[in-house]
Amino acid sequence: MKLCFVCREYPPGPHGGIGTMTQVLARALVRAGHEVRSIGLYPSWYEAPERQDDQGVQVLRLRQREHPLGWIASRYQLYRQISEWIRAGEVDVVELPDYQGLAAGWNALDAPVVVRMHGSLTYFSEELKQPKERKAYWLERASLKRADFLASVCRYTADMTGKVFKIPMKPVEILYNPVETPPATTEIPRNSSKVVFSGTLTGKKGIVSLIQAWRHVAKAVPEAELHVFGKDGRAEDGGSMQEFLCGLVNGERPSIHFHGHVNRQQLFEAYRTASLAVFPSYAEAFAVAPLEAMAVGCPTIFSDRGSGPELLTHEREGLLVNPDKPEDIANSILRVLRNPSFAREIGEAGRERVQRVFSVDRLVTQNESFYDRCLREFKMRSKGN
Repeated sequence: MKLCFVCREYPPGPHGGIGTMTQVLARALVRAGHEVRSIGLYPSWYEAPERQDDQGVQVLRLRQREHPLGWIASRYQLYRQISEWIRAGEVDVVELPDYQGLAAGWNALDAPVVVRMHGSLTYFSEELKQPKERKAYWLERASLKRADFLASVCRYTADMTGKVFKIPMKPVEILYNPVETPPATTEIPRNSSKVVFSGTLTGKKGIVSLIQAWRHVAKAVPEAELHVFGKDGRAEDGGSMQEFLCGLVNGERPSIHFHGHVNRQQLFEAYRTASLAVFPSYAEAFAVAPLEAMAVGCPTIFSDRGSGPELLTHEREGLLVNPDKPEDIANSILRVLRNPSFAREIGEAGRERVQRVFSVDRLVTQNESFYDRCLREFKMRSKGN
């Protein structure tokens, strides 16, 4: 098959979960013998070349036009390029995320259009109980209605998206994000006092609650250290979130280390050596970071919101916490730090779950079957018309 992913944050650069998922899946599909390309609209400052061959994945980054109505011209340029590839027989299936509603207004194409729900702007506004952006709502709704086929990274996100947009949803294929399992290496001793968080420093990720919880952890276990990985975000006042967090901790500041955005190899090394990874998110669709930590056997604390209970079982493969309760987060951290046998137990169970349910080999096959079915059904519909 010839597959085209629309992605606005294909690595390298300060990418997020959709970028990681797209790269992991695209590379796996290339290894399976398919032709894969990625195209997206990127800001001028995004640190990556316009064209790139990434282990066989052909990447094209179109630069977003900066003038007030440039988003319209940019979207049309994206659509025109994809339609040209389809007419030339270079693309069989197109996949877009639900975020920003990029398929809104697209005309009929001679290839199926898949929209995969990773969590739209409107979805996250609903999850965080924030006002919805009217333009985003209508674009994302129109894009979902335009799709020939729908997929979602988890059941929770599929169900919530249907409720948020109040539209009759087509049958939705649940395709969990594939989690890349690093090659087996010699077991590295874990640092019994090292705790890791990774993610953009935003309120949505629960980083404020974690820092508030850390006050209690630092007092109970003075040797404990919190290592924070992720690019800086904005605080509620519009300033640096990292600076805001530093203002919260006062005396605990020496035990908290901010590392900024790092590459995935460095992140996996942090997970391999940590005694614990903590992700008390308020809103997620499919959270890659907790499962990457679990993949290397790192005991993991995740959020009980959203897809948390769908991705891991509380007390068995990790712990789930309420992000609104810093004391709950602190007590869970202390429980793992003080109980090495329990930590090993949930770490191994977490590793086994990732290998069994979320491994690349397992999920690339499911995605292949889905795309193949989309192609067959699309051709049947076209003949019927």
